[in-house]
Amino acid sequence: MHAFEPAPPPPERHTAIGAWTFLAAILLGPSLLVWIVRAAAFGFQCAPGPASCHGIPLGGGLRDTLNLAWLVGDNTTLVILLGIAAAIAALFARRPLLAALSALVLPMASLVLPTMAVFVSTYDGCASNEAGVGSCNLWGAQMGMSFHRAALAPWLLYDVVPYAFAAAIMLGLIGWMFCREKRR
Repeated sequence: MHAFEPAPPPPERHTAIGAWTFLAAILLGPSLLVWIVRAAAFGFQCAPGPASCHGIPLGGGLRDTLNLAWLVGDNTTLVILLGIAAAIAALFARRPLLAALSALVLPMASLVLPTMAVFVSTYDGCASNEAGVGSCNLWGAQMGMSFHRAALAPWLLYDVVPYAFAAAIMLGLIGWMFCREKRR
């Protein structure tokens, strides 16, 4: 490049942000679906209990979305790898803070959000436990193991948190050193 030629245009970042959005949707999408069903029950003013919610079996929707959320959240290796992949996509988009937060928050949120939804949906006689003992009917549907998996989530968080913190620090430092915008 000669001294009088203009600088080349910056690379397109739409692909990297699209990849980050896709990976964040894989991690958080099922958990947000759980909360949408829970918000629908709240909107219909249905207290947690064995009876259906105004004739609508919302419990089946909650059970199915919880099973989908646990499909992603129960696999700690997958959760950590998807969080790191989202952080790397954020680095390609030259967003180091988003990279660090993606590696830290996304894996933990995929476990915490459905767990909180279960704990706000329990009632007397319907509780989750680690042994999977007891059945729970909620809003006209049998919950099965979808509620009991929430009792195992704290143990899964013990597996995820150290790796998420380490990845967040590492990718945050890499992003701060190499991927931040240059100011003139």
